[in-house]
Amino acid sequence: MTYTNAQMEQMVAQLKPLLDRSGLIGYAAAKNTRVLRDEIAEYIQAKDAAIMELGEPELDAEGNETGQVSLRFDSPRFAEYQERMAGIDTAEAEPRIFRVQASEVMGQLTGQEMLDLEWMLEFEDEDA
Repeated sequence: MTYTNAQMEQMVAQLKPLLDRSGLIGYAAAKNTRVLRDEIAEYIQAKDAAIMELGEPELDAEGNETGQVSLRFDSPRFAEYQERMAGIDTAEAEPRIFRVQASEVMGQLTGQEMLDLEWMLEFEDEDA
């Protein structure tokens, strides 16, 4: 199946809470995280570079810089960021996703987690 860079970045975020789990679900999360990170490495570099250039330093409660840079949606430079990332965030790839039978991880995942991870689960029932 084909996914955009932005979708794959979201998929990595969905897997993050599962990386500390053991068993098949932890293994699948680790394997798919590695595959997806490798696939979007250049996208993340481009995104980080654009944010570093166009963003503003984050400040702590006392007004001191934290060492982090962010780019807010309401920033006057956000449109430039979107223009720069156009085409990059929608570029597609077909990563080799490790898929797991839903029945093998039932009871290890909540219903919400199963919905979030539907892209890596295989359901025996076609209507599932």
